[in-house]
Amino acid sequence: MIDWLRFTPPLNSITFSFDQKAKIAIKQYAGCIYTKENFVRHPAKQKTRGLLEMPAAINIHTGQIHYWFYDWKNSFIIIECFEDLLRFYPNQDIYIILDNWSAHTSYVLHVWNFFHPRLHLVYLPNNASWMNMIERVFAKYDKDILQNSNFQTVREAMEKTAQYFDNESSFRNWSS
Repeated sequence: MIDWLRFTPPLNSITFSFDQKAKIAIKQYAGCIYTKENFVRHPAKQKTRGLLEMPAAINIHTGQIHYWFYDWKNSFIIIECFEDLLRFYPNQDIYIILDNWSAHTSYVLHVWNFFHPRLHLVYLPNNASWMNMIERVFAKYDKDILQNSNFQTVREAMEKTAQYFDNESSFRNWSS
């Protein structure tokens, strides 16, 4: 099913890879820093300045990313994200590739999905999250934004993340 969506998507449809970047702790992160002395200290124990949950979806054909910010995650948050996609693409069927996390397979989500026939959920096999294209986006985001970051507030992290996804064009060059 996933290969079919990648190579021969149905007419008048759009396909997304969806997941959540979980528990982004707002604190100072270590990473690769090259200095004259080759010695950089990062505090081992830090007070976290806040937490951020970030569901995101990438169009597997164009690389366009949709992202949302929340304080927590559950089935109702997932439904809000899917409703946003339905509003954004009002005249297309939407296929969403996602993993088998309990919020993705919950009764609440399946009941909601029953009443939204334009949205089609396509589940990955168990233990195959590596097949989800959005995981590559999260890995690049970790490397480009979170490593070596020292955000003072959750708002600052959200603004930097939004700026990154709105201006990052390399996702548009990825082939599925």
